[in-house]
Amino acid sequence: MNKETPKTDRSDPESEEPKKGFGVQSVEVGMHLLKVLMEFGRPAMLKELAEAADMSAQKAHRYLVSLQRSGMVEQDVAGGRYGLGEFALNVGLTALSQLNIVHIAGDAVAELRNRTDQSCLLAVWGSHGPTIVRMSEGSRPLVTTARVGVVLSMVNSATGRVFAAFLPKDTADEFLAPELPLEDRESYNALLADVRIRGISRTEGEEQATINALAAPLFDHFGNIAGALTLLGQEKHFNVDWDGPLTRELLAVSKSVSNRLGYNANG
Repeated sequence: MNKETPKTDRSDPESEEPKKGFGVQSVEVGMHLLKVLMEFGRPAMLKELAEAADMSAQKAHRYLVSLQRSGMVEQDVAGGRYGLGEFALNVGLTALSQLNIVHIAGDAVAELRNRTDQSCLLAVWGSHGPTIVRMSEGSRPLVTTARVGVVLSMVNSATGRVFAAFLPKDTADEFLAPELPLEDRESYNALLADVRIRGISRTEGEEQATINALAAPLFDHFGNIAGALTLLGQEKHFNVDWDGPLTRELLAVSKSVSNRLGYNANG
């Protein structure tokens, strides 16, 4: 006697086996609306959100009601504007606490090396100054003292100049004082001003003869410098032009890493 195969209750969504690659459309729509609200960077009116999300005001309102109930959105009773709720803020803070600059930017070191075939390093701010924590060498042999654990010069290295340009002035000055003679302060400050404008620094044989370098800052969600990505290579094979291909690659990768760290260039 054949056993009867149990029937699936199609009216119960929990009884259906999930299909790989399928999602819940209503959740995706709600998340799209939430992303639009986040991109406003301020509480917004229903009409503004609906237009930006490309949906009717009636539809947007239904989703906002559900998002309010979940704590992802809250509404200003006086003005009727919608802003991020307490739960959304807690989710954001939890995500930020899980970010690891070395892990995220460490992957970028290998990516940048592959894209440029130049040696690449990641430095973070340590107790003694800018310290190399990741390094990946290009295909061309490079005679350099740079290696993991080395503290770089604040004055003569491209990496150090990036930190000097974007660290709080008091912190930078404390570490610059032992390296920088008083008579060189004015010209060095002008150099740092240029680094801030360009968002990148360069050296041409200043720290080590025949080696050029380009360095770019990595910013966290507070807009503080969290690290620096640096390309370095043999002078004859390393183009340090401000609009050169190495500069473009470095800026693109450093911007991507900063975005992953929660940085918003628009504030």
